[in-house]
Amino acid sequence: MAKKEKANGMAILNEQINKKEFSRVYLLGGTEPYLIYQYRDKLIAAMINPNDTMNFITYKGENSKPEDIIEFADTMPFFTERRVVLVENSNFFKNGCEKLEEALDGLPDTTVLIFVEKNIDNRKKLSKLVAQLGTVAMFDAPDSEMLAVWLNGMFVEDQIAISGATLRYLIDRVGTSMNLLKNEADKLRSYAVEKGSVSKEDIDLLCVNQVEDKIFDMIDAISEKKQQKAMELYDDLLYLQEAPMKILVLITRNFMQLLKIRFALDTGTPEGQIASAFGIRPYFVKKYIAQARSFTKEQLLSCVRLCQEADTSIKTGKMRDKLATEMVILELLLHGGEKQEV
Repeated sequence: MAKKEKANGMAILNEQINKKEFSRVYLLGGTEPYLIYQYRDKLIAAMINPNDTMNFITYKGENSKPEDIIEFADTMPFFTERRVVLVENSNFFKNGCEKLEEALDGLPDTTVLIFVEKNIDNRKKLSKLVAQLGTVAMFDAPDSEMLAVWLNGMFVEDQIAISGATLRYLIDRVGTSMNLLKNEADKLRSYAVEKGSVSKEDIDLLCVNQVEDKIFDMIDAISEKKQQKAMELYDDLLYLQEAPMKILVLITRNFMQLLKIRFALDTGTPEGQIASAFGIRPYFVKKYIAQARSFTKEQLLSCVRLCQEADTSIKTGKMRDKLATEMVILELLLHGGEKQEV
């Protein structure tokens, strides 16, 4: 039986699938859902027909009962080589599960358990046991360079030309979530199949800017004092693999833009001139103007100052980026950027 400690998930599972040497138990996790679920499916398909309901079963969510999992796993396969049990997002690796800990080592060699989990605490006994008995495979988000190579492969497959600069522009616009990037790349491939190339203008026309849209919505929530909505949007950005420091930079940039617009409005600049003056696409002008009017000039100055102070605290090592960004959002929600005297 194949046994592997935590390492690069793709390398581990590709090797096992190619050699058809499988572990008794797997734990799949990490920060990139696209890769996790892609390799989950590849692993299952290499071991069993997913439609074989006699020998393959899936348990999902925190309500998964360990006794049900053990009962299915402890039964011999029916007219096939093995039984496969898939357990997803059970939180067993966050909260622990004594029943599974006790049963895991005694399950038949003809059973393979696959756990796919968002929340994994490596200090838990179950995590250590899986690492000892089987394979722990982590799938983390590739860097921008690797994402560009991956995306380029899709366009090459359809004989569509796209430059390196345009690929980087696509990643900057959509974010680093592989699911979102694949969806947007598929749209571009369908659109460009006849002309045979993709430009920045095509991306502007077709692709949603998930990150900037969520920042925009977050500032709306801040202006309306909707704390839950603002924090949900922040969590969404983290899920899209955006670094807290980048989120803070984008919040700062948006408040600086709103401050400029507010100054322009206060000095009588016609709304029609604001788009060209600040390089805002016409579609967004009315939204930006409405946001700028929801803050006073003094509030916007305080918001920018608060963001800049947090940026300095991160760069000088006084605060971690995630905590600093969360505190900025909460401070903006509570006081509109204006610090209260204690």
